[in-house]
Amino acid sequence: MAENAAKVEQFLLLAKSAKGLALVDLITKCTSEPGLFTFGEILSLPGVQELEGGQHEAAYDLLQLFAYGTWQDYRAAPAGKYPALSEAQARKLKLLSVVSSADGVRTLAYQDLLVRLELGSVRALEDLLIADCLYGGLLRGKLDQRNKCLHVEDAFCRDVPPDQLAGVAGALDEWLGAANGVLAGIEQRIDWTLDATAAAEQARSEAEKALERERKSIRTTIELQAQADSSGMLMDEQEGFSLADLGDAQDARPGPAAGRHTKRRR
Repeated sequence: MAENAAKVEQFLLLAKSAKGLALVDLITKCTSEPGLFTFGEILSLPGVQELEGGQHEAAYDLLQLFAYGTWQDYRAAPAGKYPALSEAQARKLKLLSVVSSADGVRTLAYQDLLVRLELGSVRALEDLLIADCLYGGLLRGKLDQRNKCLHVEDAFCRDVPPDQLAGVAGALDEWLGAANGVLAGIEQRIDWTLDATAAAEQARSEAEKALERERKSIRTTIELQAQADSSGMLMDEQEGFSLADLGDAQDARPGPAAGRHTKRRR
């Protein structure tokens, strides 16, 4: 969330130079600030760390609660461990508690949330979920009013406690290893596809060349056959004219038959 990151930077700059009561007041303000939901970086500042075990330890504990804790943690704490929360702080802590409840689950039952957040009605819970969690970008999901639950698609990532960092790093290493395995498989598939495409292209080119050679051969054969047929027809025509001419010449020659015929006519 861009708004959260910008506000973290703003309070980091202010907290670096704050001391004592000024730092306590800054912690109260940042835990009340709308749109600010991560506090681990502020908590890690040397000046803030100096509050632990000192006169203003309650302010340090409060910031740690908002960084890693829930509404149930606040309610279960001994009296005096945390300062009293304002209405804005209480609402924000309940929002953060919903985000923590959504971690690793697909469905949040209304009844469980009502108990965890100590809300008096389903209407109050739905207002919190819709107005602040869904529209505020802390969650992505859908309300199921018929089955009285929230179907979670994605959730905002809260700060990770220092004692859980090793586990998170291990999980990320496993994910990275699995991702690299998938990537290697994809690259192998790409290489196979490229090789198969090249082989298919070469086969297509060779087939086209063979087809063109066959076409040329057929075309040449047809042309030669046509030339042969044309030559044969020409010779037949020439021979036919010669025989006809010979026949006419023979009919034109005088002979006995012609003489006798003349005499009979006389």
